[in-house]
Parts: sequence; C-alpha cells; structure tokens
Amino acid sequence: MIHDLSILNIISFLLIFFIGLPHGSFDGAVASLVGYRNKIQFLQFIFYYIILFLFVILFWFYFPIISLTIFVVMTIVHFGLCDWSNYKINKYKYVVTFTYGMTVIFGIIFFNEDQSLLIFEYLTNDKIYNFQKFLFIPYFLTCIFIALFIYLSFYEKKLRIGIIEIFFLLSIFYFFDPLLSFAIYFCFFHTYKHLKHLIKNIFLELPNKKFVIYTTIFFTIISWFGGMFILSFVIQNFSFYESILKVIFIGLAALTLPHMLLVDIIYRSRFK
Repeated sequence: MIHDLSILNIISFLLIFFIGLPHGSFDGAVASLVGYRNKIQFLQFIFYYIILFLFVILFWFYFPIISLTIFVVMTIVHFGLCDWSNYKINKYKYVVTFTYGMTVIFGIIFFNEDQSLLIFEYLTNDKIYNFQKFLFIPYFLTCIFIALFIYLSFYEKKLRIGIIEIFFLLSIFYFFDPLLSFAIYFCFFHTYKHLKHLIKNIFLELPNKKFVIYTTIFFTIISWFGGMFILSFVIQNFSFYESILKVIFIGLAALTLPHMLLVDIIYRSRFK
C-alpha cells in the first residue's frame, strides 16, 4: 500500500491530487462566463463534460498507446497556450505555445527518460519501444523552439523573463524525478497562471459570486471523491503506485479534453 511509495512520490501525488487536479473545478464558472448561465444550459454543459470524460476513458481502455500520444500532444498545446496567454503577445503565439509546452513535457522526459517511459508503460500496460526510438525528434524540435524563443527575445522584451523561467524549469527537471517535476510545474506554474487569468475575468463578469464559489467547491469535492472511488476499484488489479498513476494521469487525460475545449477554444476566443 502507501508504504510502497517514497516520500517524493507521496508529495507529488498529494500536490497533483489536491492542487493540480481541482484547478479545473473553475470550469463551471467558466461555462457560466461563456454563456451557460441558466439551469438548463448549465445542465447541458455538465452532460457534455461527462460524455467527453467517459469517451476518453473508454477510448484509453481500447487504444492506450494512441490515447497516450494524443494526451501528450494535447498537454503540450494546453500548457503552452496557458503560458502564452500571460505574455499578451499575439504575433508570437505559436512559438511561445510550443516552446513552453514542449519544454515541459520533453524536458521532463529527457532528464528522466527511463523513469518517464516506465510511467508510460504503467499507463498503457504495454512496452513503449517505438516511442523511445523516435524521442530524438521531439528533443531536437524542443531545442529549435527554445533557440527561436531566445532569438525573438532580442526583439520582444516581454519574452526575456521567459528565458529565465524556461531554464529554471529545466533545472527543476534535471534535479527531480519526473513525478515531482510534473507536480511542481503543474501546481505552481500552470495552475497559478491559469487561475490568475480566469479569476480576474470570472469575478469581473459574473455578478453571482456565490455561484462561482459553490460550483468550484462542488466540482473540487467531486474530483477528489470520484478519484478515490475509482482508485478503490483499480487497486484491486494493480499495485498501489501503479493504481494512483492510472487514476491521476488517465483521469487528467479525460478531464483535459472538455477542459481544453472550454478554456482554450471557447473562453480564449472571447477573453484574450
């Protein structure tokens, strides 16, 4: 059980579960912000969210390696767009998005390749031989994007602080294992930037502040208890460590699809 986990594993899982995972709990308020305001519309939003969540879980069950690949790509785009939105620079959107997104994902994998691939194997119940053979391609592309980011920083002052942040993140990935590296970025960089942008618009645009608070608390509690409920079944077939990995990361993948559609497509099209 829990004694099978290292202290760093426990810290990583607690951070992801109690800080990172619930950051999407503001999606109810975001849905209201973009137009799902009356009860019928809000129930429709919840219905669509659940359907997309279940679709990803089902798709992962039948096509785990394809699902993992799609999840990696979606995570790169989602993380990158969140970082880009903090710069308020439209002309370098794709460079900033892919520089940040690829630095986080492939930076973690590069400095912790064996451990990262082992996690991927746990998530897919399969060996990742083909994935490993082609890792030099995203590593190379990540270096190209970082170099381009540095070059553009000579012309755009706002990007210069980003260079410090990128190399600070890489130093974190170098010194810590993949789980803790991901937890630190996910909880203290991505979640902070995401909520900073959202909360400002939510409380400016939505008159019903109690609705925001109640829906956020409700979705947070649902995500915690839902995760623990699913864990109670998964743990019957896998080790405690592997079960937590599956619940957290496959759960994140299932939440990422509706979360991205809502935040990165609908919300960002209305609130730059």
